[in-house]
Amino acid sequence: MVKIKIDGIEYEVDEKKNLISAAKDAGVDIPFFCYHPKLSVVGMCRMCLIEIEGIPRLQVACNTKVTEGLSIVTKSDRVKEAREGTMEFLLANHPLDCPVCDKAGECQLQDNSFKEGKGNSRFTLEKRNIPQEEIGSNLIINHNRCIVCYRCVRFEEEMVGESNLGLFERGYHSIIGLAKEEPINHNYQGALADICPVGALLNNKTLFKSRVWWYKSEESVCTGCSTGCKTYTNVRDNKMFRYMPRIDEEKDQYFLCDKGRFDVDWLNTNRLFSFYKNGETSISSTVLDEISEKISKSKKIAVIGGAHESDQNLKSIKESLSKLGVAVVTEARVSSEQYKEPEQVDFLYTTDKRPNTKGAVEAGFISAEGIDSIRSAASKGEFDLIFVIKEKASEILAGVPSESIVILETNLTEDATKAKYSVPIKAYSEQSGSFTNKKGWSQNFNKSMEAPKGLSSSAEIFSLLEKKTLELRSNLREAAVGNR
Repeated sequence: MVKIKIDGIEYEVDEKKNLISAAKDAGVDIPFFCYHPKLSVVGMCRMCLIEIEGIPRLQVACNTKVTEGLSIVTKSDRVKEAREGTMEFLLANHPLDCPVCDKAGECQLQDNSFKEGKGNSRFTLEKRNIPQEEIGSNLIINHNRCIVCYRCVRFEEEMVGESNLGLFERGYHSIIGLAKEEPINHNYQGALADICPVGALLNNKTLFKSRVWWYKSEESVCTGCSTGCKTYTNVRDNKMFRYMPRIDEEKDQYFLCDKGRFDVDWLNTNRLFSFYKNGETSISSTVLDEISEKISKSKKIAVIGGAHESDQNLKSIKESLSKLGVAVVTEARVSSEQYKEPEQVDFLYTTDKRPNTKGAVEAGFISAEGIDSIRSAASKGEFDLIFVIKEKASEILAGVPSESIVILETNLTEDATKAKYSVPIKAYSEQSGSFTNKKGWSQNFNKSMEAPKGLSSSAEIFSLLEKKTLELRSNLREAAVGNR
């Protein structure tokens, strides 16, 4: 830590951080466009101009090293005038189309224009007009809104490891465009739209779907893989519209991949809301009573899956299973990727497609035998009942008779209609809890959607089965005593 002065006030800041981030930690916001804590510094936008004591010219804060005794001024008339000039140049050709721009409400250009710009424009000539283009499988670019901050180009080269975008022409004619003939097709097109500080880069999947101020947002965690990226959920009318990255500088989390970001349809459509018996809709009392009766007569049962469930649900399920008085085998690891350290597909996405494998291992929701041994035992009929929690039973238990299978699912799948019993459960977004990611970080998520009335979590289902099973056994014992 070092001591620096900002606008005459002394602060103690982290010398390893960029001056913009260090000042933010001290409660002082320095406006910027091109700077990003995970990207190289280029100083292209000139928005972060400041005065440094002992240096006659204004300097860019993003390229100023934090050192002991540094003294800067961020609010002088000279700095204010420089920022107003920068904003005037940036807005010279920028269209005034905020009412139809998807970035409105979370646009840095809007924010900096209100805080640092002038209230009027001296630009009277016709603004340039370049048609927008589709430059990716889920990405469009509006050249007229682009302020040439170069963030997108740096992000691709430095984080994704590809060079699909480049800066073409000079001065007034400068544009960001495709550097290759093929459109962008990587896993971070959503991140490109995020990292753009204006509405120049946008995703087709979310285009014109909703205004950002209509969303109800909660802190959450991405369920797409074991990385466990922190997110904000954006919900409107109890439907999940999108995920946005929740920045955590301490844990180096800034971005989301597309596979996790756009995986929202399963929360909004084709949900399983009815109990099923033999492929036909049934009622909860019938299904749960029959399952409880089977448990009471069972010698050995298996519970497969659980790596999609929260740490709290897994702990509760384990407690319920321990009270059943039946030999129970649990195994959350149903794929080969879960039995080893996850490998990186790219800089965020991993080979383990489940958010809580690590949490399941730590909770003891695993077996010594492994899934192959359990599958073999199941095919031999060694289990009286097999519960499958949000996994593909047809793949895991191929050849095992459906008479012994109970599916716990959030969605109406083909497996749910073929199993002996199917039980609807809440999605993670309809609960609060935590997932433990591949690094062992326990990360909380908040409830962001309302579950349909009467829908239970997986933990609540097993708790109910425990209660019904114990009551049934108690009644049988009382009846046996009464018959003596």
